[in-house]
Amino acid sequence: MRESTDSIYPEFFKTGLGKLRDQARLSEEFHALFTSLQYFHRDIKEPSNPEAIIDVAQRYLDGLDLFQLSAFYLVNPTDFGFELSRCLPRERVAEMEAIIKSEQKDGKFAYALRQSEPVFFNLKTGGNSWRGLFHSLHVASHTIGMFCGVLRKERLLGQEIAFRLLAILLNTTADALADSRNTAELKNKVLVANQDLQRALRENEVLARIPAESPSPVIRLSKQGQVLYSNRSGLALLAAMNCRVGDMISGDWLQYLREIFETGEKREFESSFQDRFFSFLAVAVAEAGYANFYGTDITARKQAEQARQRTIAELQEALQKVNTLSGLLPICASCKKIRDDKGYWNHVESYIEHHSKAQFSHGICPDCVRKLYPDLADSIEESMRRAKH
Repeated sequence: MRESTDSIYPEFFKTGLGKLRDQARLSEEFHALFTSLQYFHRDIKEPSNPEAIIDVAQRYLDGLDLFQLSAFYLVNPTDFGFELSRCLPRERVAEMEAIIKSEQKDGKFAYALRQSEPVFFNLKTGGNSWRGLFHSLHVASHTIGMFCGVLRKERLLGQEIAFRLLAILLNTTADALADSRNTAELKNKVLVANQDLQRALRENEVLARIPAESPSPVIRLSKQGQVLYSNRSGLALLAAMNCRVGDMISGDWLQYLREIFETGEKREFESSFQDRFFSFLAVAVAEAGYANFYGTDITARKQAEQARQRTIAELQEALQKVNTLSGLLPICASCKKIRDDKGYWNHVESYIEHHSKAQFSHGICPDCVRKLYPDLADSIEESMRRAKH
């Protein structure tokens, strides 16, 4: 097998350059072409956006004097569809779109995408015959787009060389478009990352201010139980526990602190401080080695609960003092005595006094007065009326 360093192709340079030296004028023309390519490589690298890159490419393509109609189609990175980016002359956009649709239907467009050199096609429309070419704008990893050109009807001198130059120009344009798109994507990623960072910084700044500005107590304890921080609302609660920032916590709080670090779970509990009540949520920040105790004043709720309990107790006590008579009561039709559950007959007043808190005071009704004391009925009723008034 021939080693790469033994390639025969460098000898072709000698042969070709030898022939060019024999034709001085032709040599000068080729020198001008190579100089143009050098400037093209320089100019195509200056723009940073696809529109400007295509503008540079179009100016150099016009110099080839190959096409009466040309267009660049670029792949949309969102939906991967081909979109028209540039068409010259502009007034023939509809004609170019019709050509593309026709060649897509015949499969020539798809075939050209897989090639790295010009793919020619012939099209007859409206009695006219067109000859054109596709050239894929392709880089190693993916397709950037497609160039489509409709050739001039007359055949130009040196057209084969122009096609070679066309391939060089379009391949270089594809590389520039790929670099531009990669750069744009990178800038977008950097921009998004920077926006995320700025948002995170703002959120952290807000979160950092929340404990200090919160009207509710926020107390931070180290894993060992040392008070690391307290906002203004929390200092009063620490004072009630005879503690301050820098001291070691004790009692139930220390037990809660150990639990949340051992289990990794949040812990809710309630504590009272003199005449105030608080509900606390203890959260361990294991990676930082401390826990935050967030308090909420529930004094009003507790007082309402206590008032409700007192009311319930009072009602229960009142109910216990009330005995009610219910069910069917066997009563004598003649003497009106009531039979109890033991079978004994009791006077009505005795039965009611025994089964309720009611007490009786005896009097006599007007009917009984006239029945028992007919002679005194009028005077007794008169006395009763005077007693009422």
